Formats: sequence, C-alpha cells, structure tokens
Amino acid sequence: MKSIVIANLSWNNKGWKESVINPKANHSYATNYPGHESLNFDFNKKIDICNVVHGYVETSGKQFKQYENGGIFIFYSNNTDDNIGQIIGIYGNVETLNQKIKMTHNDFENNTLWSNIKADKNLSILFPIYLKSDKYKKYNDNKRLAGQIGFSYYEDKNLVEEIIFDEIKLLLQSNRNYANEIQTLKKIYRYYIGEEFDYDNIEQQEILAEIETLPNLEDDETELITIKQKTYKRNNILIAKIKRDRNFECQICATKILKSNGSYYIEAAHIKAKKDKGNETKENILILCPNHHKEFDFGKREVLKHTTNSIKFKLNGVEYELSL
Repeated sequence: MKSIVIANLSWNNKGWKESVINPKANHSYATNYPGHESLNFDFNKKIDICNVVHGYVETSGKQFKQYENGGIFIFYSNNTDDNIGQIIGIYGNVETLNQKIKMTHNDFENNTLWSNIKADKNLSILFPIYLKSDKYKKYNDNKRLAGQIGFSYYEDKNLVEEIIFDEIKLLLQSNRNYANEIQTLKKIYRYYIGEEFDYDNIEQQEILAEIETLPNLEDDETELITIKQKTYKRNNILIAKIKRDRNFECQICATKILKSNGSYYIEAAHIKAKKDKGNETKENILILCPNHHKEFDFGKREVLKHTTNSIKFKLNGVEYELSL
C-alpha cells in the first residue's frame, strides 16, 4: 500500500498561494515570517516545471524515514480565523527530498524559500471547500490528525477514500461548477485506491451504514432524502436497498466481492436503460458482478419474459431466469 501522511500547515487565508504572516499562529516563527509552506498550492513557481509541484512540510527535526515515495500527503490546517481544524488539500505521487531545495524568493526570511517534497501536479489539489477534520479523528483514536508542527503516518486507505468522497460530494452539492476539480479528485482516487471512482456506489455504502434509519420510500417521490442530517439521492437509497435485499450477490454467477473495509462491491444493471427512462425500481434492476454487468449491457441480449417479479432472457446464447 502506498504511504499516507497527514501534514500540518500553518493557516494561510490566501489559500497557500501567497506568502502570509499569521499573527495568530501558535509558534513564533510563523508570527514573524511567512512559513515555507505558504506557496504549496501555487503551482506556477519558477521551480515547478512540467508536471511537478514543489512544497514544504515542517518536520520538527524528524525525517521521512517511514515514507515510501509514490504515496500521498493530505494537508491539515488549524483555521485560526474560525478556530476549526480543516483538511485543505492533497498532494499525490509524492517524493520526499533528502536534501532541501533552496529557491530565491524575496518574501521569505533571508530571501529564501525551501522545498522538501515534490508531487505530481495532475494529482494535487487545493480543496475548493475545506473539510472539517473532526470527522476523521476516528482514524487516530479520536486524537488530533497531526501535531501542531509536523506530520503523522496513517495506514488505513479508507481515510483517503472517505476524504475524496466527502470533498466530491460537497462540490456536487455546490451551486458552482467544479467539473475540473472533481476530475482531479477522481484521478487521485484512481491512482491511490486502484479503481475508478463510483460516486453512486460509495454513497450507497454510506447509506447502508445507516440501514436501520432508512426511510420507507413508497409514498415519497422527492428527489433528495435526508437521513441523519445528510442528504442523498432517492434513487441511490433505492438501489442500496435492492443490493442489500439480494445479499450483494451476482444474480447470474453468485459472486460476492469483499472489499478491504468489510463491505461488498456489487453493481446495479438496468434492464431498461436509464437513457430510455428506465427507473431504479426492483423490477428494473439486476444485481451483477462487473463482468456480467458489462456482458448484460454490451452482449447479445433477448428478453423472453419480464414481469414485476422475474425476468427470463438469453444473453450471448445462454438462457437465464432470475427473480426480481
């Protein structure tokens, strides 16, 4: 598994794109000089050529001894304007530097800006909407995610998955167009998790975690449903219920795919395609493994009989009869 680091950055109300002195910082250096991390999300520094971005993490004398190059840095900051801890961005495919790189920059002490990490620009992003960090303390025994100065290592990739999902969810719910930022987050997810980002499926896993509080949707036609103060698409709740009711098992081959977090991965195939106004109802959904889902969508298919409770069809010459 690629390394995970959460690194603490001194608060910068200019988005780490400008050198800022923070008089509210809890250490004396940052109240007198801009921190060297002040330009971590300025991707156009003179040294940032091609697809590389250089940044800085205060190590407090520690070395990155446990870190394996190619991992991910998640950046945390204590927002001293609002007095709240926040996750503010990510560097992907990070390489730590044994020797710091010196750059001339007039805004910093002795006109010097230092860099001790570099990353892939295409896998790095300042979050348009910062995440409240308290939610992720569960990955550190409910303690602060990173020290006041420095960084911490983590071993659970579900932390990365959850942070990316939460940020994409906020961007999708925003009134602004964040298409480019969402694509970058999906690239980071693919790089680190090793699979394509499937918002609907991940949201369904979150819904299933609240299985006892799922509402009865039979008389509710609203598009969005609120569960424990979180809003979900009605269709995703319906599909989550169908997956649960059919035991997360491929209806053709009985495959169950166990994920590292203990949940199951399975896909929902529409009998009548969504583009043809097919709905997320139990009589229009099959629960299939990825291979049979693709075969069902792209193979030679002939529906022989379709009722509210069952479907009989031929797929590439093989006949199936499945319950719905």
